[in-house]
Amino acid sequence: MVERDEDGALLAQMLVLADRLAQSEDALLKGQYAYLRARVAALIELQSFGEAV
Repeated sequence: MVERDEDGALLAQMLVLADRLAQSEDALLKGQYAYLRARVAALIELQSFGEAV
C-alpha cells in the first residue's frame, strides 16, 4: 500500500512538471510536452483504475 501511495505522489509531481512544460513557449517541443502530459495523466488514470479493482 505504501508503495502505491509513493507512486501516486511521484505521478502527481510528474503531472505538475508536465503541466509546466506544456505551458512552455517552445514551439518545437510543445507537442512533445503535451504528449508527455497526456501519458502521465493516463498513468494516473490506470493507477486509480487498479485501485478500484
